[in-house]
Amino acid sequence: MVVPKRFRSYVLHALIGAIGGFLIFHPYTMVIHAVTGRMHGDFSVKSLLSAAKESLSPEMWLMASAFALSCAWIGILTAAVSERKRRLYEAELDSERQRTAIATLQRLMITLSHYLLNANTVIGGMARRAKKHTTDGQADEFLDLIIKEATRIDEVIATLKRITEFRTADYTSEGRDLMIDIADDLEKALAQRRDKGDMPEG
Repeated sequence: MVVPKRFRSYVLHALIGAIGGFLIFHPYTMVIHAVTGRMHGDFSVKSLLSAAKESLSPEMWLMASAFALSCAWIGILTAAVSERKRRLYEAELDSERQRTAIATLQRLMITLSHYLLNANTVIGGMARRAKKHTTDGQADEFLDLIIKEATRIDEVIATLKRITEFRTADYTSEGRDLMIDIADDLEKALAQRRDKGDMPEG
């Protein structure tokens, strides 16, 4: 059974806290108690060592356990704070990556717009002009297909230029190659073009 990394962190912090409470904070409290109790009386290093040793005796384990439990809770809270900070950092890092990727995509779309859309405008325009002068049914079908696909290219680039958040979708059977998912936005844009009569039906 694989234990989640986050759960291991909580357990580790709780364990460190419990050990620290039992072996450090409880003896420290007993030593401070001994110091304050003997402040006006017999005070020596030997008495401090005796108090520290006494704090670890079986008779004091119940009190030491209370310290261990308290420090274990402090450890768990520390792990929770640490986990929250880690998540916030990862979210910020992911957001920065998204902004960088979108800025890069937008620059790419400006370049594609300059080169592809100009050529696509010519292709679509010539197809529309030829369609007006043809009486051949099959040629008319081919021209409709050219106009339709030219319009689709226009909208693909326009949709990519409008992207403000990346969504990915798998377009392969292996599940390894992810593409930017614009299918819904693209279909809405194409439907609007069809409604306006800018694109052949079908």
